[in-house]
Amino acid sequence: MAGQASPEAMDRMISNLTKCIQAQQSVAAALKNDYRTVGEEWNDKQYENLGVVIESAVRDLSSNYASLSESISKLQILKQKLMDYLEHHIA
Repeated sequence: MAGQASPEAMDRMISNLTKCIQAQQSVAAALKNDYRTVGEEWNDKQYENLGVVIESAVRDLSSNYASLSESISKLQILKQKLMDYLEHHIA
C-alpha cells in the first residue's frame, strides 16, 4: 500500500496547487467585473482610486501564477522520480 499512498499524496499536492491557481484567477476576474459594475453608477476620482486598489490586488493575485505553475511542473517531475524509486525498491 505504501507504493500507492505516496504518489496519490503527490497527485493531491498537484491538484491543490492547480485549484489555488484557478481560485486566484477566478477572484481576479470577479474583482475586475465588480469594479466595472461599480463604475456604472460611480465615476469620479474616488472610483479611480478604487481602480488602483483593484489593479494592485489583481496584480498580486497574478504574480503567484508563474511560481505556482513552476511548482506544479517540479512536483510532476518529482512524482515520476518517486514512482521510479518505488518501482525499484518495493517489490
